[in-house]
Amino acid sequence: MSTNVKPEDLNYDHYESKRYNDEIISSIPGHEEIHQHIDRVIEREYILRGRIKILELGVGTGLTAERILRKIPNINYTAIDFSDKMLEGARKLLSQYHIRFVKGDYGQIILPQNNDLIVSVIGMHHQETNEDKKILFQKVYNSLNKNGAFIFGDLMTYRNPMEAALNEAKHFHYLVENAKNKESLMEWAHHHKYLNKLASIEDQIEWLREVGFSDVAILYQRFNTALIYAKN
Repeated sequence: MSTNVKPEDLNYDHYESKRYNDEIISSIPGHEEIHQHIDRVIEREYILRGRIKILELGVGTGLTAERILRKIPNINYTAIDFSDKMLEGARKLLSQYHIRFVKGDYGQIILPQNNDLIVSVIGMHHQETNEDKKILFQKVYNSLNKNGAFIFGDLMTYRNPMEAALNEAKHFHYLVENAKNKESLMEWAHHHKYLNKLASIEDQIEWLREVGFSDVAILYQRFNTALIYAKN
C-alpha cells in the first residue's frame, strides 16, 4: 500500500497546531457535523461499555481523539500518524489522557489487533490507488474484534460524473467562501485538486462489504465529505 504524500507535502507540516486546527475546521465542508455524528455514535454505543480499545488512523493534531476521550476518558486508545509535527500537536492537546502514540504510515505498519473501534477522519484519501484503499479496508477489518466497528470520515467523490462534477464545484466554492486569506485558499485548493485521491462513495461502500462488514451506513454527506459507519 502506498500513501501518495509525505508529511512535508501537507499544510500542517509548516503550520502551528492551532492554525492548522482552525484551517482544517473551516476548510473541510461538514467537519463539525461529522464530529457531531461521531459524538452521537460514541454516546449511543460505547460510553457504557467499559474499558474498550480504540485505534485511530491518522490522529492529526488530536481533534477527533479529544472529542472521543472527553466522553470516554478511561479507555485503551492508540493513535497513529506519520508526521512528527502532527504527533507533537496531538500530544499537547491530549496531554491529560493516557494514549499510546505510534509514529508510522498506517498503510505500511502492522496495526494493533482486537480493537473494538477503529476511527479514521480525513486521511485515507491519500492512499495512492483504489487497490491500496481496498487493501487498507481489509487490514482495518482484520484488526477488529468479532463485534468491532469502523468509523470512516473522508473526502469522496461519486460514480455519476455529473454528480461528481457538481459536488466538486460546490467543494471548491466552499473553499473560496471560507478561506482565511489568499495564501490559505491557494494551499487548500492545491491540496484538494492535486494531492487528494478520491474514490467514489459507492465503490467504498462495496469494498467495505466485500472485506466482511455486514452493516455499512452513511451517516453524513456534504459535497465531497462523507461519514460512514461500518460494523461486523
